[in-house]
Parts: sequence; C-alpha cells; structure tokens
Amino acid sequence: MANDETSLISPQVKELIAIGAAIACNCEPCFKFHYDKSRKLGMSEGDMVKAVETGRMVKEASASNILDLANKHLHLTPCEQKQSCCS
Repeated sequence: MANDETSLISPQVKELIAIGAAIACNCEPCFKFHYDKSRKLGMSEGDMVKAVETGRMVKEASASNILDLANKHLHLTPCEQKQSCCS
C-alpha cells in the first residue's frame, strides 16, 4: 500500500475515481454517495463531469467489446442485435 504522504491519490481524486466507477458499473447508490461526498470535499462540477465522461467511455467500450464478441461467435450482424427487451 502506498504511503499516504507520497500518494497521488488524495481524497478528492479517490472520489472522482469512485464516481467514474459508479457510472461504469451502473450503480446508482454508489454514484449518489460519491457525488455527495465529492460536493462535501468542495469538488468542482467540471471535475465530476470529467469523471462521469471517463466512466461512460469505459462502460461503452466494455459493452461494445462484449457485443462484438457475441456477434463473432453467433455470426450476428449489428442490425440483428439491435432489439431492446423493453421496447
């Protein structure tokens, strides 16, 4: 474990990481908790937006990669897979 005195991971950075992770894993309670904690630490909305954007990129890349893998193995085209269970 890194020494707290030399770590680049401040409480603020830790909360930004947690916000991005909450977005990436679709965890609403986690997002709310870390959003509130970030606000209490004086984090700017702009920094939180960047964390959300990073989490979104991670989530979208992961979703795209697994769909590509499924398409490859199941010989599906992207159009065949675009149905939603909720529409």
